[in-house]
Amino acid sequence: MPRRNLLQGWCAEGVTLTGALEGVPASSHQARESEFASAGADESRAALYLHLFTGSLPQLEDTAGRQSAVDLTLHSNYGLVGIAEVTSTLDRHFQRDSGQLRRLVASVNAEYAGTGAWSLGFEYGWSMPTNTQLPGLAQRLSAELERADASTNDDEAVTLAEHVLAYRVEQGLGPRVHLASWSANVPTSADTPYLDRLSTYLAESDLIARKLAKLAAEGERLGTNSLHLYLLMASTGVDGGLLPSSPSFFTWGRFACPAPATDLWLDGGTGEIYHWSQDTGWVFHRV
Repeated sequence: MPRRNLLQGWCAEGVTLTGALEGVPASSHQARESEFASAGADESRAALYLHLFTGSLPQLEDTAGRQSAVDLTLHSNYGLVGIAEVTSTLDRHFQRDSGQLRRLVASVNAEYAGTGAWSLGFEYGWSMPTNTQLPGLAQRLSAELERADASTNDDEAVTLAEHVLAYRVEQGLGPRVHLASWSANVPTSADTPYLDRLSTYLAESDLIARKLAKLAAEGERLGTNSLHLYLLMASTGVDGGLLPSSPSFFTWGRFACPAPATDLWLDGGTGEIYHWSQDTGWVFHRV
């Protein structure tokens, strides 16, 4: 199958960040910045772009002890016009394991009694042991390195354990082991169209189901049927393959947005924000 040309077949382009900024008065920016001065980074980011690209002023709703409240409400000069839930595709297990890797390497250094300098690489499929198993793994890795000190050519990679490789590096600071790389564990997508994969994720994710349930309940409570789901897209972990890298992805496959969301926003920090609405379909904004 030929590779997709990411420079062709784009979805429609909407207003740019510069153009959107020109349409929002300074007083409105000040009101938003004041409202979100103590908010979390995710809510503040979503509020900024929702404000710019919808023209509606966001306010924090999930605050002051309000149980099960939606994250944001959106307001025009005439009152409430919509609500929004903010979440992320970030794999918390992957984030935790990435931090644990540094603990593991520190433990390997404490155990290592060899003479070489090594870098460790954790390949696709690596996973961390439990906290109680970590000391044992550190001992096994350091023992393998000590055996490799005398028997390995400089250019040979050494397999220390499943998905764990070691490479000899130039010795300048004495015996040491350091973390060189680790796979993001992003699943291969083969030839499955992007919009099909995105639709499957939205339909099967327990996290998304909880966010949609909150939108439905809060939309009824607050009296609005404009329901926005704002997704911060991760580049790592199980769902890292959903990070959109080109506007052409949004003409590849078939998309189904789960009810009751009327608008979906994808923000991966790639220079474009992608917006789907019931009225216009997919549009991207350059930021």
